[in-house]
Order: sequence, then C-alpha cells, then structure tokens
Amino acid sequence: MNLEEISKRQNALIKEYCISCNKSLPPDAAFCEYCGPPILPEEIPESRTPFWKAMVKIALLTVVFVMIVAYKSEWDYRDFLDKALETPAAEQTQEVPEDDTDYQLIHYVNVSFANIREQPSKKSKIIGGAGKGERLVILEKGEHWSQVDMGGKKGWIATRLLSSSIE
Repeated sequence: MNLEEISKRQNALIKEYCISCNKSLPPDAAFCEYCGPPILPEEIPESRTPFWKAMVKIALLTVVFVMIVAYKSEWDYRDFLDKALETPAAEQTQEVPEDDTDYQLIHYVNVSFANIREQPSKKSKIIGGAGKGERLVILEKGEHWSQVDMGGKKGWIATRLLSSSIE
C-alpha cells in the first residue's frame, strides 16, 4: 500500500464511524446523531499591546542597539562623558588681564534680590540686601560664599548669586 491508499482508507473510516462515540454514521452524514455537531473551539480574542508597553519595548531595543553599535565600533565613551560633563564656556571663570589700568572685574547680583549675611551660612543673621544688577565690591571670593563690602560694613553673600564681567 502506498501513502495515497492509506490516506483514502483513513478518510473512509472517519466517514463511517463517529470519532467521539465510535458508533456508525448514517450514509452522507455530516455528524453523529447521538453526539451532535462538533463543538468548535472558542475564538481567541485578538490581543493588542498597549501603546506605553510598545514604547517601552522600542526604547529598550533602541538602547540595546546603540550599545551593540558602540561596542562593535569600539566607541570611547569616556571622551563623550568628559565633553558632556565639561563646564560650559559661560560658567567658566574669567581671567583678569595683567594690566589693571584698562580693565576692571565687576561683580553684580544676578537674581532679583539677594540677602547679605553676617556669617557665611544660611542660618546666619541677615544684615542687608542687594537687588538685581547691583554692583558689589568683593573682598574674598570662595566657592560657596563671598565676602562683600557694603559701605564699610562687611557681609557674606552666596557666590552663586553673583556674576562677573570685565569692563
């Protein structure tokens, strides 16, 4: 027997007997009169991925792709980080020229109002104030606090509240 004959026999057996109860089927019957029509499997609802989940997956795939490209191209990330963390030119300290006769370093307040305190601390007593653009004479400039002269009276102001320019 070849494969075609076996397949015809199996089809004939299926058409003659019910698969569920093994009773013989009436001629040209579509289903068994005892078992009834076959129950179709339930339709599986179509599932969709929510938009935010799709975006997260895309972002993760993008990160993995960039990492692979960076690894394969032997990208030096240290140089990139050095440039990214570098202080912008506007925030870099300005150099004062050697010849003081032509230029002066002017310090002024860069916020609407700044408190001037007795000591270099936020908890220190406020002894005065300065408005935006007001020029101050700096006696001692530190990283966080600068000592200023207010008409003979000394006080402290937060250095981040000051800007400098050369005139």
